[in-house]
Amino acid sequence: MKKFASFLVDKRKILLCFFLVLAAVSLPLAGMVNINYDLTEYLGSDSRMKQGMQLMEQEFGSAASSGLRVMFSGLEEEEKDEIHSWLSGLEQVSEVRWEPGEKYNRDGYTLYELTTEYDSHSAEAASLYRAVHDRYDSRGVVTGGDIHESNVPILPLYIIIVSVGLVLLILLMMCNSWFEPVIFMVNIGIAVAVNLGTNVLLPAISYYTNSIVGIMQLVLSMDYSIILLNRYTQEKEQAPDNLAAMKAAVSAAFPAVAGSSLTTFAGLLCLLFMSFRLGADMGLALAKGVIISLVCIFTVLPSLILISDKLIVKTRKKALHIPTAGYSRFAVRHRFVFAVLFLVLFVGMFFLKNNTDILYMLQTNNPVEKVFEEQHSLVLLYETKDRDKIAEVMAPFEQDEKVTGITGYYNTIGKACTAEETAEMFGGNPQMIRMIYQLYAAQNGGETIDTLTLPELISFLQEHVLQDPRMGMMITGEMKQQIADAGDLLEKNAAKLEGEHYGRIILTTVYPDDSAETRAFISSLSERCDELLAGKTWLIGTSAMNAEMSQTFDSELNRITLISAAAIFIVVALTFRSLVIPLVLVLTVQCGIYLTMAFIGLSGSGMYYLAILMVQCILMGATIDYAILYTSYYREHRRNGDRTAAVRGAYDGALHTILTSALIMIIAAGILGYVFANPAIGEICLTISRGAISATLLIVFVLPGVLAALDRFIHPGARKQERHG
Repeated sequence: MKKFASFLVDKRKILLCFFLVLAAVSLPLAGMVNINYDLTEYLGSDSRMKQGMQLMEQEFGSAASSGLRVMFSGLEEEEKDEIHSWLSGLEQVSEVRWEPGEKYNRDGYTLYELTTEYDSHSAEAASLYRAVHDRYDSRGVVTGGDIHESNVPILPLYIIIVSVGLVLLILLMMCNSWFEPVIFMVNIGIAVAVNLGTNVLLPAISYYTNSIVGIMQLVLSMDYSIILLNRYTQEKEQAPDNLAAMKAAVSAAFPAVAGSSLTTFAGLLCLLFMSFRLGADMGLALAKGVIISLVCIFTVLPSLILISDKLIVKTRKKALHIPTAGYSRFAVRHRFVFAVLFLVLFVGMFFLKNNTDILYMLQTNNPVEKVFEEQHSLVLLYETKDRDKIAEVMAPFEQDEKVTGITGYYNTIGKACTAEETAEMFGGNPQMIRMIYQLYAAQNGGETIDTLTLPELISFLQEHVLQDPRMGMMITGEMKQQIADAGDLLEKNAAKLEGEHYGRIILTTVYPDDSAETRAFISSLSERCDELLAGKTWLIGTSAMNAEMSQTFDSELNRITLISAAAIFIVVALTFRSLVIPLVLVLTVQCGIYLTMAFIGLSGSGMYYLAILMVQCILMGATIDYAILYTSYYREHRRNGDRTAAVRGAYDGALHTILTSALIMIIAAGILGYVFANPAIGEICLTISRGAISATLLIVFVLPGVLAALDRFIHPGARKQERHG
């Protein structure tokens, strides 16, 4: 290791120049990364909804679309028509739904529902959003739906500035020199730039990942820089010169930094085991970032420290000092109380967390939805061999007050209509249409026919009526063209609802995307399909995806928890060559995660399922470093002192680094959680912040007492001291 450390320090200028060039190249590449906004692409291959989506695309083709709900207040009647006309004329808009009546006009508010054939995150959708607000912001327009402001920017610049500014403030408060934070930020900035730029090598990364990967890389790897610089400061007191001190520091710090990064890396890789592949997407990007940060610590940071050594010395200051002597004595004196308290807390939080509601969709507080309930679509895909049974399947749902519309072949194009119903539908002459029905009956055996489907009617008109010379006097050229156009339109619309192998029913409901009531509705629909249909069916839509997630969440969480805990246990066991230490440390961090879940539940809130799955891996990999660092110092000081000296020595050696890194994680992630417009990303970040608080409090206040209580298992020489002392 010493030879490798010498090589890194001797070649530091070349390495620094290389990474500066690499960072400069990476920055423009970061803007070329392919961003994926469609979360359904991350559904597992065994997902029934994903299978249904693939079959539907094969049968009916893909059709991207999105919607914008535009609401005004206090419009005059003539203004409503004028706005409707202007919205309909926008090139991005394919349809505007509005009409007089209670449905779109309520309590002084007027609603227009716009449909565009573009994806909600496309440039066209963004331009539609801007066009509406540019014209009508002065009229107090409010928008909702798929297209909203957070679709436009990825991560607002002000969030980055505020986050980085607060990280700098924490470093300035905690560091031993006013200039140290500058070195840290330059080093991590290079690492973040390289990581963001190398994402261009991936086929695509998710909107979620791209939004937070930079800040989270800073949060997860800042402590590596602190460890190396602290070690360099220690080595300077003994080394003959700065170069020798840096070589010794790199060699001495490598095991600690590599071990710390390894636990974080292992935790992030556990995200790959999520069945929802968004975890793998985020895990790979963050794990790559941790590795790049690790490389920069030993290639870039040594050069930056040596170049800035004089400035570091000149700007020396007193670092924040927290007295720990009194608490160290208290923790050792009551060590068995702490051990029992920890066990009770762990068991209690394990059971309390089960009372926390798990959310699979986070609702946004949009003013439009307070006046006009938002409608959601759910698609039922079925095999065409069951087309005759579909009407029976859907019968009870047509009476459901929360089902506002059902569109399928059976009740539109395939619906048998009387002559009067057909005349009302097309505005024709009922007597003429009744006569056509009679002609159809005569052509098909002479039995009276009361109803015909539209395909039957149009086909009869084209193949028989138009070809009959006797009807020539009655049917004009314009009518012939109308029949031909109707046939083409009928064929086109029929193909959208029923293909060769599969048909689809589109249900429009006011059920929320995620609720117990929604899941009961979906379960009822699935059970009825299983009961009445011989073939397979698939449900497709946001609510169907959430229902699918809810069925697998418990097993998913258990699997991720076991995998992450086992992976970290193995890494810590190899580091300490002990089974007791990794057990204690893993249980401490896991208790912090359970404490976070229980606290959210006790506060009356629910927990976003993606947040807890990702936090399980991220916190287990990141905050375990704090416990490892403290335990390492405890064992080191225990060799030459008693329990109290070991606890205090561990505080003196580890507390500064723990608090600095933890505060960065808590505050940076917390800011993102509170200000990020996307509620899902915000909730993930906020949960990371809360989890870091819980884990850090346990490590700082509870772990010392537990280590002291288990001293004979923690300190290798403790048993000998007891026998000979």
